[in-house]
Amino acid sequence: MAQEVPAEISAVKLDDWFNSLNNLNKVKVKRYLNAIDTSSVTDFLMDLMKRTSDDHNYGLSIIAGQYALTHDLSDYDRFMVTEAYIDGLFGAESYDEMKVQCCNNLDLFPTIRDRFIKENGGALPKTIYCRNRLIDVMVGVESNYDEAFEALDEFVEIGILEKDELDYRKNSLKIHRMQKTFDNVFSYRPKE
Repeated sequence: MAQEVPAEISAVKLDDWFNSLNNLNKVKVKRYLNAIDTSSVTDFLMDLMKRTSDDHNYGLSIIAGQYALTHDLSDYDRFMVTEAYIDGLFGAESYDEMKVQCCNNLDLFPTIRDRFIKENGGALPKTIYCRNRLIDVMVGVESNYDEAFEALDEFVEIGILEKDELDYRKNSLKIHRMQKTFDNVFSYRPKE
């Protein structure tokens, strides 16, 4: 039984994409359509990714992100779409693909930096997924503190991290590593 394409989907001419989804995903998409941004395909898909990630529906966020990235996007739109995609990948624990997308965005950042800062009130926001999630995975999943320290230095070089924040972030990682070490020391149980 074919499902009718919702008006919000048709408004942004995503009928073919919607019809390509399986019935379960069609039902899921419909849950997020109330007052969704229909000003453009890109804005619609980014809003859908944000809503689904906020709802911990990471699989649907990834489907929307993969589709969004197939479009011809400006550098700025590609950066913003990838940011939303990274959040979905992180939530789904697709860390390898997430790291690839983080690196893609970090490579793109210098070209969109001025606009990004302007769009965020003249300052870098606290949450930038390509920066924050990459460190989260390096430290929290891979326990790769040395590469995380190097990444922080590179973040300052490309302008995605303020220089005055660098020492604070490095100290936080050092403390985290010490806590993890102490946790391992004190959780040691000798064999009986």
